[in-house]
Amino acid sequence: MFAAVLLTLLALPALLFAWSALSLQANKAKAETTGLPLLVRWVAPTNPLWMMFGSSIVLKCRALGIGTKRFHRFYVFSWEANERHVVHQELGPVFMLVSPGGNWLCVSDASVFEDVIHRRTDFRRNMEQFAVLNVYGKNLSTTDDEEWQKHRKVTAITFTEKNNELVWQESLSQTRGMLKYWLQHQPVSTTHQDTKVFTLNVLAAAIFNKSYPFEGAAESKEHVNTQDASYQYRDSLSKILANIIPIFICGEQGLKAWWTPKSWKSAGTAIATFRAYVAGLINDERDYMDRGIQKNQHLVAALVRACEDETRQPIQGKRNMTLTEEEIVSNLFVYAFAGNDTTAISLNHLLVDLAASPETQEWIAEEIRHYLPEDDISLWAYKRFSKLKRCLAVVMESIRINHPLGQLAKQTGQYSQQLKIGSRNITIPPGTSIHLSLAALHTHPQYWGEDSLKWNPSRFISTPDGAGKDFENEVLASDTQEHFLPWATGQRVCPGKKFSQVELVAALAFIFRDYCVHPQPLRNESMEQARKRIFNTGMEIEHEGTILHELRYPESIALNWSKRER
Repeated sequence: MFAAVLLTLLALPALLFAWSALSLQANKAKAETTGLPLLVRWVAPTNPLWMMFGSSIVLKCRALGIGTKRFHRFYVFSWEANERHVVHQELGPVFMLVSPGGNWLCVSDASVFEDVIHRRTDFRRNMEQFAVLNVYGKNLSTTDDEEWQKHRKVTAITFTEKNNELVWQESLSQTRGMLKYWLQHQPVSTTHQDTKVFTLNVLAAAIFNKSYPFEGAAESKEHVNTQDASYQYRDSLSKILANIIPIFICGEQGLKAWWTPKSWKSAGTAIATFRAYVAGLINDERDYMDRGIQKNQHLVAALVRACEDETRQPIQGKRNMTLTEEEIVSNLFVYAFAGNDTTAISLNHLLVDLAASPETQEWIAEEIRHYLPEDDISLWAYKRFSKLKRCLAVVMESIRINHPLGQLAKQTGQYSQQLKIGSRNITIPPGTSIHLSLAALHTHPQYWGEDSLKWNPSRFISTPDGAGKDFENEVLASDTQEHFLPWATGQRVCPGKKFSQVELVAALAFIFRDYCVHPQPLRNESMEQARKRIFNTGMEIEHEGTILHELRYPESIALNWSKRER
């Protein structure tokens, strides 16, 4: 018996290798029919174990000098984000990544982007990749066709200008607390953690109308406010976001198995806590509606009212577009996921990029002082947000170089599809995933010039010929262009686009009106060398164990804040 078990264990790696080799050859044969350049690797990009540990394995091999340059470049889990446009300059604007788990069409060509995005029935959203967001069931991000239209109709009306005004005010308040914390804990190497607290608190105000004092990383502790269930929301959401990959692999019940680590078990508990808290708010809002009361303006209330209006006022012959309670909870989770980590990662990059560029800090400070001259932030009306064009240009430039998502994912489905690539019409085989690489499109010299990887927010600002050099005459480029799609485009454009823009611009306005930031130099390092180092460190992206692209070594960047001289 023991010998049989031993032989099975010894044979298993050989069987897996044989299966991988056969699958790889079959997928390579499919890919070769396109006539496109091929990039072959032995591990699928969506392999769960590689998602959890792949980058660590590759980075350790790099450090030990083990493996080829190709292995070091293309097997790290965040390879597309770190390669940006470079691999496309080598292989072409479109190439096929071949693996045992399937084939991926990797795209940096703007015309192919447009073709794929607008042919919605030919190139569907890759639901397998978005299934990770089905923590509470189907939602806006994980549905398509008529089901998606239902989610979109109800959820879109929740993002209003009134809500954006609340985001503006809460972002200013949270930034005040965050900056105060940084000034008391210099040099600061916890920016990547603190920005997540900042965005979590802003979301709490927008979704639940709950305001929290800012607490930085060094102040983090168990809350004594156990009587306030909303604190449990913050803690539970934070745990869910931190363990999203284990949740995807194991599911809510699987996380509670005897063999899972303590952090995974706490994530399972957090899923139930978040569900119970939101369900309570939904029931409260329904009770208010039954009594004719419109007390709350937060996103939970807006979603419930939209669904109840749809139920109570059906239109003859029109499909009911209301959401179930489970779908409301799921969409609120996606709001929190999409609005929290993406914005926090972007803000962290912004601060690093600005610390590396004192000239840009002064450039936006001039604009901020012009439009926000008052020291009292209660006088900073939301309508001034649209005036801060340089600040938004800085946001756009930072996201251009380091996008937290990295790519738009589509697929051909069960049918082959024709694509015009250059001067050729190519048949893309069925079952092919499409990776529209934002990291490549946003940095390709073909669209951005030879300085495409250089930090230059002024590329998004222009002044009409003949106009004087005045802030009012400056024109901000569109935040959606043929070769710039940071918030996606078309029907699938991010519904919280302005939400995030308002949040980030408010943070920049409060900080850089009166303060500036610079890196903490290492021993024997000049300030100029420190600025170059942190900018380059900010360009190193990690994707292991997370859905989004984050800084690989955030703790290696320490920042100092000081009052600006006028």
